[in-house]
Amino acid sequence: MSRPVALIGEDIGPANLARLRQEYPAVDFCFCPDAAAFVEAAARAEIIFSKSFPAGSLEAATGLGWVQAGTAGVDRLLTGLAGRDVLLTNASGAHGVPMAELMLGMMLGFAARLHTASRGPADYNSVRAQILREKFELEGQTLCVLGLGDIGGTLARKARALGMRVIGVRRGRDPFPHVDAQATPDRLLEVLPQADHVALCLPLTSETVGIVGATELRAMRASAYIYNVGRGSSIDPDALVQALQTGGIAGAGLDVTDPEPLPADSPLWALPNVVLSRHTSGSSPYNADRITAIFAENLNRYLAGKPLLHQVDRQLGY
Repeated sequence: MSRPVALIGEDIGPANLARLRQEYPAVDFCFCPDAAAFVEAAARAEIIFSKSFPAGSLEAATGLGWVQAGTAGVDRLLTGLAGRDVLLTNASGAHGVPMAELMLGMMLGFAARLHTASRGPADYNSVRAQILREKFELEGQTLCVLGLGDIGGTLARKARALGMRVIGVRRGRDPFPHVDAQATPDRLLEVLPQADHVALCLPLTSETVGIVGATELRAMRASAYIYNVGRGSSIDPDALVQALQTGGIAGAGLDVTDPEPLPADSPLWALPNVVLSRHTSGSSPYNADRITAIFAENLNRYLAGKPLLHQVDRQLGY
């Protein structure tokens, strides 16, 4: 009986690859970081473990039984696997820490006015005076987190440790342990006026596209900041630029934008109250180990015919 082929496009490092081969000798692991080789190997693959999927790879994988995404968001895979009886799991739990810490870094940066201090050469005394005039503290402020999955849940826990009040917004009504208050998305307009900071930690679904538009931005305080690490299309881009330019909100920390990459002529690049982190929030030197651990646990379950962890609900989109 031939061994199942597991195609790995994820750069998990030689140590993790060697560990998988040692622990699962019944599996033929094929590491193909090159796009052309990946597509060619996909024709033999029963299992694919990867963050990126080159054009044509899913179509070539006619014997595919399971895809382990190296990311939490799987909107592109949902399209590529539509109508196919293929198990799909995501890497929920692998990226919460770095993404939450990036948002906290942005919040702390705005509080300390680091974006003002690092603008470049300027009159020392006037910039210093501006910083002293505008500084604030996160402790005692209110953070509204949209989405309480791995990323939003981690952010909520860390923010409360800093002394912030946290309001969580999510579809489910089960109590979440790391928030002070909780609401469903239909109550978003009630929640937004309470927040000093609003963080979007959402997957891309039909319900999250444009969840923050002109109406929601007008509901926010003029002194409030918004952050997005989910998908850029969750915020109406034109409404966001207008709110930032007119003082409707105080600033934005954006890891993702709509469109992405952000065009060179976008007004966001020049706005002094915007921090753009260029879709780097999920990166960490510990990602490879975390993602490999998720894959290894699911591989053990897959070979044993047991239910897999982090299975994606295709109707919900996550």
